Amino acid sequence: MFEPLSDPHHDPHHDPHHDPHHAPRRHPLRHPLDDALNAPFDDPLGDPFDEPLYVPALPARRSALDAYDRLPHRVRACVTPLWVVPPRVGRVRTMGRRPSHPLDPDPAALAAHLGSALHRIETVQRGRPAWVDVFHVEDEVAHLAPGFRQTPAATALRPVTGVERAVEQQTACAEAARLSGSGLGVRVFLTRLPDEGLGDEVGRLLHRIAFAHCPVDLLLDLGAVVDEHRPAEKWAQRALTLLGPLHPWRTVVLLAGSFPLACPADYGAPLVEAERFDWDVWHMLVDGPDRPAEHVVYGDYGADHPGSHDRPVEADGGSPWGIVRYTAERTFLLACVPTRGPDHADAVRAQAGEIVHAEGFRGDGFSDGERWLLSCATGRGTEGVGGPGVWLRAGHIQHMAQVVRALRRRP
Repeated sequence: MFEPLSDPHHDPHHDPHHDPHHAPRRHPLRHPLDDALNAPFDDPLGDPFDEPLYVPALPARRSALDAYDRLPHRVRACVTPLWVVPPRVGRVRTMGRRPSHPLDPDPAALAAHLGSALHRIETVQRGRPAWVDVFHVEDEVAHLAPGFRQTPAATALRPVTGVERAVEQQTACAEAARLSGSGLGVRVFLTRLPDEGLGDEVGRLLHRIAFAHCPVDLLLDLGAVVDEHRPAEKWAQRALTLLGPLHPWRTVVLLAGSFPLACPADYGAPLVEAERFDWDVWHMLVDGPDRPAEHVVYGDYGADHPGSHDRPVEADGGSPWGIVRYTAERTFLLACVPTRGPDHADAVRAQAGEIVHAEGFRGDGFSDGERWLLSCATGRGTEGVGGPGVWLRAGHIQHMAQVVRALRRRP
């Protein structure tokens, strides 16, 4: 996936042409006790939230599931994921766009794939609520409603539907929500400036699923927002103006993702910074002069690109390059590293070292993500340098913990 845009074995600190202004500032390696004031929370956990504080849209893959499972209890209590079941086989797809014909040739295997994903989600959720979007595996609609009532634990899962989906899928999700009592989500993909036609479509959907008599959540999804000039804020404002009055929504979430699909073309050594435009768009919406009447919950795609939901789980091959990542206050720190080769372990440890010495590194007392980075950088631990799945798991852990802390620090 990632192009070898720089030499991973190159030491920029011995390069006379290296420009230090292109790299994040460094700080001396700190003792864990120095980070006592940098913990994820400054106050004890209160009662469980009636409304989520943070909604990450995560693919139901091992890296993301393990990351959520490893969050400290006080962090996990603030996070209500939107789990997306990825396709089983075939080509990369696009969320919100229905294929012209079913793409999975084996309905039985598809049903097993869905059942296994739901079981894994139920296990890590431990009875806490979460939305589950099975857009990529809806070719066999008959399996949807039974899948959400397999076990008592499934009562906390909220199915997701949308205007672009088949009527049978919409009805099946509403039936599943009626049986579980946990409600359902309506996911609206904002790929252009919304108009009255979108309001009409959502109104018809709400009428169609009204028989469920359950709470309904509005999940507004901007997708990838990787350009500060994209009018994402105006799209979100317009969508809320049109859709907000249609229903007494239980929760309104604004989702957007700004993690780059690949290492940026201007990748530099040792690290590159990518702007967190999703964070900026949400702030402009909720803190701006035209803030909406609805309380809008922050949502993103964790520490990965939105396209991570679209890759089949049984895809062949693997890239020789991957990304070790870290979430700062306003940017992502990215290190492009090799996944194989005789010296790849040294290259990964060196790049992890650049991250733990960068200004803003929160210390290994903050989360398992920071602990893994420090262990990797210093050569400690039993997992070695891991691979793309381990790097992504660590990235998701520290990212979710950082977002929760930032949101809880708001007035």
